[in-house]
Amino acid sequence: MHRILGVFCSIGLFAGMGTPLAFAEDELKGLLDRLLATPEIQTESGFSASVLVPPGQLYDPVWLMAHDDSVWTNDDGGEEEGKGSQIVAIGKDGKTSVVVKLGRLLPVTGFGIAPAGFGDLSGQLFTLAQAETAAPGATKNHIIQRVVIDSDDVSTVVCTLPEAGDVNQGISGFGADARFGPDGSPFANRFFAVTLFNNTIYQLTPDGKCTPFVTLDGKPWGAPGGLAFSADGQRLLVSVTKGGALEVKEGAGAVLSIAADGTVDDKPVVEGLTRPMGIARVPESSAAYAGQLFITDAGHMEVPVPMTQALATDGKLYRVTADGQPHLVASGFINPTGVLVVDDAVWVSDINGDFIAGKRELPEGFVVKVQAQ
Repeated sequence: MHRILGVFCSIGLFAGMGTPLAFAEDELKGLLDRLLATPEIQTESGFSASVLVPPGQLYDPVWLMAHDDSVWTNDDGGEEEGKGSQIVAIGKDGKTSVVVKLGRLLPVTGFGIAPAGFGDLSGQLFTLAQAETAAPGATKNHIIQRVVIDSDDVSTVVCTLPEAGDVNQGISGFGADARFGPDGSPFANRFFAVTLFNNTIYQLTPDGKCTPFVTLDGKPWGAPGGLAFSADGQRLLVSVTKGGALEVKEGAGAVLSIAADGTVDDKPVVEGLTRPMGIARVPESSAAYAGQLFITDAGHMEVPVPMTQALATDGKLYRVTADGQPHLVASGFINPTGVLVVDDAVWVSDINGDFIAGKRELPEGFVVKVQAQ
């Protein structure tokens, strides 16, 4: 409570009201209840939704990764000694626990665990990250960092992503998703990292070299976001939009398919979305939706906005069938990003307001579980 009061003072919420003590306790409680409220998620026929992790525990749970019997997320919020972000495990009962605590990492935007092909570094956590905390770091060249998970060590910078393309002077800013290619596929032993600011997907190889994999400059689609891989591991899937990173229009979003040599298919996997983010492929073991995709759509994603401003609940979850048609599954999200299929249920992480770019220093992120009835 005291931390939140301090933030409110810093943004001038109490201007003209004297000290924070003059702000009635019941009014403050009402304001916090509104800011930390979970939106009501509406589902289409055949689905139901429940809040797995309500606001109040996570700042910005961005992406989701299955790990043993839990799901890990990069909670992109909080700052300590020039560092930011933490890695949090979420149990299937919704309980959270910290895996990599605050103060060990630079602000993480995407992450993965190195496979055996990375030799002595296998098992370490690799992340795409800002090179410095706070909003200015978002539009500067990003880095790849690594950290030994079961230790107290701080992260080590592996490389700084080089400039690529012509958009925004090629600066590798606005980091998004990052993940390792599947074992045994043409993408194996490569760590792929997305930067929206210059429309580029980078690759890190075991020799420590970071190079552009593909830049979408000059193509109909740009502003890449989330990553996934096809069922056979032969294609990399990436969510994109027409226009710049924040120039979003309804119907301008799509998912592209890219070969292991960086060749982009002319025909998108799916079109007609707004600001698609996370992509999850349903396992072949699923009786109802095997091989299909679930995609989060953040809508217009208002960034930045004042802390007390209400955000639009225009975020959606879609299911994409084999014919490339999107089918609405759930709506009422604010800024959904990560999506993962867990035991035939679909988990969706929603950052709500953005901690870094939006200056909304509140633990308002949440995770929803959507199930077929």
